[in-house]
Amino acid sequence: MTKALNLIQALFLVALAGFAAASEESLVLGDGVSLKVLYFAPENTQQAPPLAMLIPGGSSNEFMARAQFWLGKEFVERGWAIAIPISPDGIRFSEHSADVFPRIIEYLHQAHRLRNGKPLLVGISGGGSAALEIALNNPDEFSGVVATPGRVKPESTPKALQGLPVYLRVGEKDDFLWNRTMDPQAEMMRAAGAKVDAALVPDARHIFRLDWEGLEVWLKQTR
Repeated sequence: MTKALNLIQALFLVALAGFAAASEESLVLGDGVSLKVLYFAPENTQQAPPLAMLIPGGSSNEFMARAQFWLGKEFVERGWAIAIPISPDGIRFSEHSADVFPRIIEYLHQAHRLRNGKPLLVGISGGGSAALEIALNNPDEFSGVVATPGRVKPESTPKALQGLPVYLRVGEKDDFLWNRTMDPQAEMMRAAGAKVDAALVPDARHIFRLDWEGLEVWLKQTR
């Protein structure tokens, strides 16, 4: 646990250099609660970018959002717009907050020039798990899920997933033993209709860099 947190903190310092250009926006939900969204888009692009939503891990607060933006930054560098919702109450996003996301998506498409279509859900660690939970309960709202890593609760009963693309990667030496449950969870999602690309990352622990060569092939297939 300590090693994973130390790596997150180190990546946080690296991410800060490119973080100042973020647009901080507030969305008032139907119940009067204000939710902050951090938004980034590629510069000097003539085409409207596709949207990806990065779900922060931990308590989904702003510190975790900033700590994990190194992944979002890599998406922006490859032409994606990234939106990072911040939990207004410090409770991590999950299937119980899934109804918030259609409102965020609608707002972002009204406020920014974005490619038409469903957004991608992206998350690391607890954020990857939250992304999976949200998408499994609302598969029609998203083009796919990238969880690196992520896991599904054992008691989860996903809806008919109707071909939902899922990209799941877990470290071969995961500090929390998520590697031991990856295969049965992938099979559970496949049984519900998802198209799951799941694999262990050799020698990796809980937090790891992405294999962009493989991920970009998968992303092109989901568009």
